[in-house]
Amino acid sequence: MTLLSLILQGALACILVLLALLSLQLAVLALIRHFAPPRAVRLPDLPDEALPEVLVQLPVCDEGNLPVRIAAAAARLDWPADRLHIQVLDDGPAEHHEALARAIYHEVPKGICVSVLRRGERRGFKAGNLAFGLNHSQAPYVAIFDADFVPPSDFLRRTVPALMADPELAFVQARWGHANRFRNWLTRVQGVLLDSHFAVEQEARFRAGLPIAFNGTAGVWRRDAIDDAGGWSGDTLTEDLDLSLRAALRGWRAAMISDLEAPGELPETAAAWRAQQARWTKGHVQVALKLFPEIWGSAMPLWKKALVSLQICQCAFYSLAAASAVISLILMWMGVIYLPTVAALGSLVTVLGLGASLSYLYTGQVKLRRGRTSKLFRSIILAIVFPSGLIIANARATFEALANKQTVFARTPKAGAMIAGGWRGIPELAAGVVLPAFAFTEQAWSAPFFVFAVSGLISIGFMGWNNAAAAVRKIVPGE
Repeated sequence: MTLLSLILQGALACILVLLALLSLQLAVLALIRHFAPPRAVRLPDLPDEALPEVLVQLPVCDEGNLPVRIAAAAARLDWPADRLHIQVLDDGPAEHHEALARAIYHEVPKGICVSVLRRGERRGFKAGNLAFGLNHSQAPYVAIFDADFVPPSDFLRRTVPALMADPELAFVQARWGHANRFRNWLTRVQGVLLDSHFAVEQEARFRAGLPIAFNGTAGVWRRDAIDDAGGWSGDTLTEDLDLSLRAALRGWRAAMISDLEAPGELPETAAAWRAQQARWTKGHVQVALKLFPEIWGSAMPLWKKALVSLQICQCAFYSLAAASAVISLILMWMGVIYLPTVAALGSLVTVLGLGASLSYLYTGQVKLRRGRTSKLFRSIILAIVFPSGLIIANARATFEALANKQTVFARTPKAGAMIAGGWRGIPELAAGVVLPAFAFTEQAWSAPFFVFAVSGLISIGFMGWNNAAAAVRKIVPGE
């Protein structure tokens, strides 16, 4: 056995250990969610005269009629009109601003304080837009909604009093609902994944006293916490995670209100979902690079530092999986027989990863009482398969973050978007065909270990190709 093969197997073993840790994290969160008792959120019933001023920020950027819809929904929030200020923060093209403002002012009833603001630049992207809006208000509490969300009318009544009752809370986060969950199998899968994120991950972290991340929308912040943590920063693509952790490092806590749901819209095409997930992955890596020194230099207990680090690094799964696949293929090409320890570790990590993912996803559906429908099992299996098809895009996003390559904050394409960034699914389709062919040729026994990756790559690649072809047919004359 050559020195190179030993080095590669050593590297592979290290990667497998890291993948095992990420899988264990999901399993532990599922166990905490199942066995840990709920944490009560104090929610006093306050008379109207005791309610404070609230700023509702609606950051938008060239999103069609959605800003009008969310502005109307914000105007329906049950809160004294003299203490409710709505900001529509328009980061879209200048030529659309006046028409958007007119439509919003026409839709929002008189007596509701609404401002449509445009700063004239996109520096800092969404974070810069939110910071710009804060400069125009002194409200002590700030609710934030993306354009594709429609909060229930009692949203503020069920969140702001919790912040008023506990002065150590920086923000409260509501659970996302999904207005278009049953649009297609891709949206079903996203619904399953996000259900587990909120009902398992966020809830388990809250019950265990660990920091939880603000999800960028459907939450309310205490203005003092934003200022104390240093304000919104646009130096990462996940400004919500960045501010959440900076607030936690300053001693602030957060709360999850799991029985409060704010419905939003899920990306309906593979192109839109792929672009969204790549942005989130890159943002997580940027936050990790930015905050790791502060986290490990803080007064947090060692165990909490480790768990917070794993929280940020969960998206590293994709780059680690890609690296393990590349090393495995090289070893196959070299004709190397794996060391028994490495082979056993590979089998263990595969079983652990599959078991942890299934328990995590299933727990999310059970806790939300989704029911034992005929499509539930298929949705859970596809919720393992489809994310595997993001390995190429998310690994690339990780390496771009590590290389400090700057990219523009691209808002997630909304319903009807067919293409994102010129992607046609070709890289995923090519990898999905070449990978099993190479594995069967070199070491046929190894092919089953690639089944989820291959299924995901082909599924996502095919959806990308099909959506792109449909878009082309729409613009071809005579078709």
